Amino acid sequence: MEDRVSIHFSVEDGIIEVEQKKGPLISRKEISRDQLLNCFRKSVYIREDAPPVLSSGFLPLNTLAVRQTKKSISVVVWYPRLRADLSLYKTQYPDFPIPRLVFGFSVGAADGAVSACRIGVIADETPTPDTIMYHYPFSNVDSSGSLCIGANTLPKYKELRKAAGLPALLLSIPNNFDRFDPSDNQLGLDYRELMQHLKDKEPAYYYTDILIPNGQTLANFIQCM
Repeated sequence: MEDRVSIHFSVEDGIIEVEQKKGPLISRKEISRDQLLNCFRKSVYIREDAPPVLSSGFLPLNTLAVRQTKKSISVVVWYPRLRADLSLYKTQYPDFPIPRLVFGFSVGAADGAVSACRIGVIADETPTPDTIMYHYPFSNVDSSGSLCIGANTLPKYKELRKAAGLPALLLSIPNNFDRFDPSDNQLGLDYRELMQHLKDKEPAYYYTDILIPNGQTLANFIQCM
């Protein structure tokens, strides 16, 4: 006769009992939940050719979300700085006030090449999935948040953590009038008028006099990864 082990659960009493039958003999023992879980852990068979546990390694500072496939790693980061060096054609706007921004981008798994860059404007708060978003008031970004980089070359990051500097780099790309729409700011200003109007303002001014909600939340932005 084969040996047999049975586990009995008493839901009402919270008791776990192990029953072992060995020939005509029957023995019973009450065990704790931790003992049972530890037994299960030790009993799991791991193949020698099983893939390793996925490790993210160091991520860029202020990372909000990560999605990884065999070909690329997509990241959404929060950009906490409220100043950036911007330009419109050859006109420089150093240390220009900006609203709260989030950036999405992909990095090639094989070569570290950056692609699919996006920029979004969020509410002036610690970001959550329900944080509301606004129309991007500047240029080079379409309604989906996709950034046009023109003929500019994007970097490669063999170490993903080094992509922390990408948002500042993307903001420094010279702007033109491509994809700019005066209806994306409350004052209806054209681009040069908008930049001149904002250069001496505080970042909080965006949220009272400039930005227009776009009906999306940060969760929507992240879903586009």
